[in-house]
Amino acid sequence: MSEQTERISEINTPRTQSAVERTGAHYTAKQLATEFGTSSSNLRTRWFQWVAKVAPEPLLKTEAGYTELARTLLGEFRSINTHEREIWVSDAKSRYAHEWETVGVIEGELMPDEVGGVLATLSNQNSTAEIALQQDLANLDEFMDGLKQAESNFSEAEVARFRLNGAQRGAARFKIEAQAEVEVYNRLQQKRLES
Repeated sequence: MSEQTERISEINTPRTQSAVERTGAHYTAKQLATEFGTSSSNLRTRWFQWVAKVAPEPLLKTEAGYTELARTLLGEFRSINTHEREIWVSDAKSRYAHEWETVGVIEGELMPDEVGGVLATLSNQNSTAEIALQQDLANLDEFMDGLKQAESNFSEAEVARFRLNGAQRGAARFKIEAQAEVEVYNRLQQKRLES
């Protein structure tokens, strides 16, 4: 098995879930089956059950398809002899577990699969939320750059007039909001005293 381990580690490099989300790499069972020279049903029913022993399923498969980590593990699995599969699972766990330990998911023997899967899902959701936040911040940066560009297209007097108009609208909006808040608060306070 040591010769095989060396060969596998030379060919395949570990890939994390965050890398998958950054690249958007997702594969269908048919794509992977074609790449690995097997049927998609064999990949889904036989191979995947072995790969799922190595890593939590949410790190291997999402709604969008199989992840890059699943592709890497399936690529390793295809060359494993039938009688060496249990050894491969242990070896692959030890090689890849460090990738999800840092996000709270640790080797399967140390916690129930359900807990590991939940933690992996939470990590996946957090990563997705972080990516969405980064995209929103990038959009805001572009918006701010657009504002700077728009300001440069007007004279100083026009920019000053626009800012004054904006300040007046802001003040009027604040007055309306404050007045509505005070009215509602007073009405509720009066109801409470009447009860």
